[in-house]
Amino acid sequence: MHEFDLSLINALQLTPRAAWSDLAPILDVDATTLARRWRRLEEAGLARITVFPRQQLTTRQNMAYLELTCRNGTVEQVASALAEDPGTLSIQFTAGSHQLLLTVAPGQGMADYLMNWIGAFPDVVSYRVHMVTRVVSEAHRWQVRALSPEQRRRLRALAPRTECAKEAGGDRVTGLDQRIADLLCTDGRMGYQRIAERLDIAPTTAARRLNRLIRAGIIGLRCDIARAEMGWPTAAVLWGTVDPQVLERAEDLCEQVPELRLCSTIAGPENTHFIVWLRTVPDLTRVERRLLEALPGLRIADRRMVLHTFKFMGNVLDAAQRYVRTVPLRLSAEEPSPR
Repeated sequence: MHEFDLSLINALQLTPRAAWSDLAPILDVDATTLARRWRRLEEAGLARITVFPRQQLTTRQNMAYLELTCRNGTVEQVASALAEDPGTLSIQFTAGSHQLLLTVAPGQGMADYLMNWIGAFPDVVSYRVHMVTRVVSEAHRWQVRALSPEQRRRLRALAPRTECAKEAGGDRVTGLDQRIADLLCTDGRMGYQRIAERLDIAPTTAARRLNRLIRAGIIGLRCDIARAEMGWPTAAVLWGTVDPQVLERAEDLCEQVPELRLCSTIAGPENTHFIVWLRTVPDLTRVERRLLEALPGLRIADRRMVLHTFKFMGNVLDAAQRYVRTVPLRLSAEEPSPR
């Protein structure tokens, strides 16, 4: 990886849909070069702009972490079949008592998902469910940290407002919204004009509907990377218990623990779930110590190393852990997932 590629990725982590002409003076590179370098990263499967569900959508779709135990020799088969389901957002092979860790937002209801989808796999021996009650620190806040403070400040000024809309019906999802989201899942930087042409609508309609989805807290856009290629070959999942008031008071947790990718509260024997990205396996001890300092009273109950990722927020990965294709995110249960 060239150092400039990391700077470009960092810029798109802060402003995923910013125009190349707006990014050019901040990165001190012409817009044509930026577009060409980004296209190369995408085509190589090293980075992409990803659509992810925000709080309004995850609350409605019963987001959860699901641990699966599979029969010996069937992990890849089960993971490949699960990857085709829009409600199964991420699939990771982990070291621990369960082989697969899934992030799911089934939409049609957790009971139906477990009994009629997971239950249909004869090679799934058992499962354990952790319902997500709140996302404390979202994954889009993690950065490669390749830019200067001044560059980050200028980029943040370009970012659109993303506060949740409060107007009546602000979180309603229509068929047109779903079609727009489908296009964004394949190309998160697709312009309003191209969206309009693909869907036979006016560009102003495309802009209005897309921006409403973002402002209403239904979807977000983030720049994801093939972490193993970018210098973070190791990831770990931690389960712990902490006083909810400590979490409420924890400001800028991702700034205190730069390796923190995600922090959620869950319902179960433990109440907190962490995902961290690491340079090396031994770094986990240091990162865990930082978490304990940032969250007084935190008790870590379990640790799982991620050995392989099959699917990452709707994006299917190959054996080299590069992005190869996308299964679009389902925003509404009105159109059932193909099973």
